[in-house]
Amino acid sequence: MQPKEIKSVRVVPYTIMNSSIGAVWAFLFALLILIFAGAIGSALPAEMKVLKGLITGISVVGLVVLPVGVFLLSIVESFLRAFIYNGLTPRLGGIRLSFIDMEQIESFDIVNTALILSAVSAILTFIYQLLVSPLQWVFFNAILSIARTVEPSAVSSMAAVGSATALGTVVNIVITPIMTFIVTFILTAIVLLLYNFLSGKITMIKLKLTETGDGFMSIDRIEAIPLGLITGSIFAVVGLIIGIIAFIVSAIGGEYSVGLILLVIVTIGAFLYAFIVYALTALFYNVLAPRIGAVQIRME
Repeated sequence: MQPKEIKSVRVVPYTIMNSSIGAVWAFLFALLILIFAGAIGSALPAEMKVLKGLITGISVVGLVVLPVGVFLLSIVESFLRAFIYNGLTPRLGGIRLSFIDMEQIESFDIVNTALILSAVSAILTFIYQLLVSPLQWVFFNAILSIARTVEPSAVSSMAAVGSATALGTVVNIVITPIMTFIVTFILTAIVLLLYNFLSGKITMIKLKLTETGDGFMSIDRIEAIPLGLITGSIFAVVGLIIGIIAFIVSAIGGEYSVGLILLVIVTIGAFLYAFIVYALTALFYNVLAPRIGAVQIRME
């Protein structure tokens, strides 16, 4: 066992990789929309040919617009996430994990890892709230102007709503990041706890790491099947817990068969969803890494 701590992440390679994977997923989603739109269009009667063409046209445009839009939005989010992480690790510590032969992740330090990831998410949420709040004011003032024009008597009540909105905006800027930190910490801790428990029984995350010669290590490859299996197993456990709760609720109402069906569907569905998503994400990473550059991390 080799304990390590991720001290920093190279911002640019992480940003480009994360954004590119997001664009690939967006393209696949747009492709599914196109297929679905084509199925709907073929079912429309001949007299609705114009609508069919409009649906198909919008779907085709989405093949370009959606991936590009997701890529551009992901650039900002990914850059900020890596930049904030690098700024916080000297104060809070980084992600702590234990390797086997520097190839398999055996376990994570639950508290430290959940702490840094939660802090990053909370700061990101705070930044988003600061950006969204002015837009809320612009929207509300536009509504207030319309109200003054249409119904002058509504101005006093709108002013009261405005005061409440102002207070709510301030509270939202403070409360939302705090709630984000708490929820992210709890969920991350649960996932890491399950990983530490299941990794020795199912499989571990397997990586190919190489030294870059400047203190960083390049993540050249992520094994897709092990990643899909372990994440699928974690999701399945969570799905099983949710399914048991649904079964108990259904059983109380006398619907035992419905509860049993929900239990099976949620558990299996959660496994399949996580397995497919994470295994494909690893495949995308492995294809993109030699072409656009792998993610680089500095560990001690």
